[in-house]
Amino acid sequence: MNPSEQPSAADIAYQSAITWLYDRIDYERNRPVTQEPFRLERIQRLLTRIGSPHLQIPCIHIAGTKGKGSTAAMLESIARHAGLRTGLFTSPHIEQFEERMRVNGHMPSPETLTRLVLQLRTLLESPQVDEADRMPTFFEAATLLAWMLFAEQQVQLVILETGLGGRLDCTNVCQPIVTVITSIGFDHMQILGHTLDLIAAEKAGILKPGIPVVQGQLPPAADEVVANRAAELGCRRLVCGAEFAWTDDSPGDARRSQPRSQQLDFWTPGGDYRGITLPLLGRHQAHNASLAVMAAELTAVHFPQITPHAIAAGLRETRWPLRFEILDGHPAVILDAAHNTDSLRALVHVLEHNEWKQRQRILVFAVSSDKDYHQMLQEILPHFDHVVLTRFRINPRSVPPENLASLSREFAASGLTVPPLQTSDSVDTALTEARLRAGHGGVVVVTGSIFLAAEARSLLTDTPAVPRAAET
Repeated sequence: MNPSEQPSAADIAYQSAITWLYDRIDYERNRPVTQEPFRLERIQRLLTRIGSPHLQIPCIHIAGTKGKGSTAAMLESIARHAGLRTGLFTSPHIEQFEERMRVNGHMPSPETLTRLVLQLRTLLESPQVDEADRMPTFFEAATLLAWMLFAEQQVQLVILETGLGGRLDCTNVCQPIVTVITSIGFDHMQILGHTLDLIAAEKAGILKPGIPVVQGQLPPAADEVVANRAAELGCRRLVCGAEFAWTDDSPGDARRSQPRSQQLDFWTPGGDYRGITLPLLGRHQAHNASLAVMAAELTAVHFPQITPHAIAAGLRETRWPLRFEILDGHPAVILDAAHNTDSLRALVHVLEHNEWKQRQRILVFAVSSDKDYHQMLQEILPHFDHVVLTRFRINPRSVPPENLASLSREFAASGLTVPPLQTSDSVDTALTEARLRAGHGGVVVVTGSIFLAAEARSLLTDTPAVPRAAET
């Protein structure tokens, strides 16, 4: 809208709806120190008030320390290419709140979201609703709106990504036909626990009696927890590297000359999938794709439209911004939402095994205060020629860049290879400086947090991260 134009009534109503949502308690912005605030009773009661769509629409439920969003995106694309009407619920969003809930790959129109928020507010103000249920958290409200949208749009299959953990995540009131645990590592430890077995117990909380679980390759302590829980509940457990597997089918020269996709082969109990194209790079994404293929094959028991052809087409057409997203230019810019040590290690692996290895590489880095940024810095710093440390503005948990610089200098004093450093108080100026440092043929890598990558993306491109549905 032109700044000189007056906002329409529809614009004002939409902004009012968004403001109402952000007035909720938001644990994405301000993390609690324990799991004490998390309960499932309120979301269960409120979902019942809207007709219990979570019990009527089949879903695939996905948890994991990393990879769950990418795996969800692949599964949604597969189901959509099979002709199913899909719902996808993920978090956080990149640019707009509505990205969290998509039908057939499109987020709702402003008109639709405004109407749904009004319906939810009316419900919460109803005298039939208990006082304790009238103030859902931000994530509870998002979950309710998603299920309202999915029911209204007559979605046939929903893919649900947990927000945090699993056992007490408010997505965990669904009745899935397949569950997926992508990975387990150290993240959100102050909430989920400081050992892998405690974290695994929280993630394994999404398992349901008799429902198959597709599992990624986990550390032994975590694997044992998931295996025991699956046995207790009578869940068929299919593990990557055992019941199903993948290999990279891309020749080495192809990886160097065509660094925008990879060719993969998959083996499952149902058959072989050869020469599948995946436009997401890295061994970690190949691993995620194997989970999606296995979960899709299990889902085909309920939806036979999910054929090998649909699986191949869905993977080939998967689009998932901020996962090694390449913005071509001089220099090129790579946006990656890596936010823990394992995901940074995966990012480095991609950088070291294709054309990016030969270029001048400049890092723009910021991180949330609840992450293990000591380890993250040690993992990422040695792989760059210059580093710009900054902070993001869209979440208050950003670590001050001066603190990151001081810590980096301590690492250098103790023997770690640390490139020249500088700090910037804004993402905008950090990007400007990094691009100057990279030069015409270099590459700028923006990583450390999805909030950083999202803010950078909004500054660098007018292309929306997610297409919007037409107004209805």
